[in-house]
Amino acid sequence: MIYRMKLKIFLPDEKSDNTTGRPIVPYRKVLDGIMFILRTGCQWKMLPKEYGSGSTCHRRFQEWRQSGIFDRLWARLLNIR
Repeated sequence: MIYRMKLKIFLPDEKSDNTTGRPIVPYRKVLDGIMFILRTGCQWKMLPKEYGSGSTCHRRFQEWRQSGIFDRLWARLLNIR
């Protein structure tokens, strides 16, 4: 619920469902996986499958860190709680 209302504005647009290639992993799932890693200290490759691929989550985390998206998300999460 917090994701839909407060965090979605910080994320880039997701790839549409009708494009070719691999299916997109929803940002909500990726963000939940990243938060799981940060909370538990788990290795990326040991991320539970319910969060999608550990390599996908790691790649998105790196992309979002470099572009500043994750810093804005993190600041917003700290203000929400």
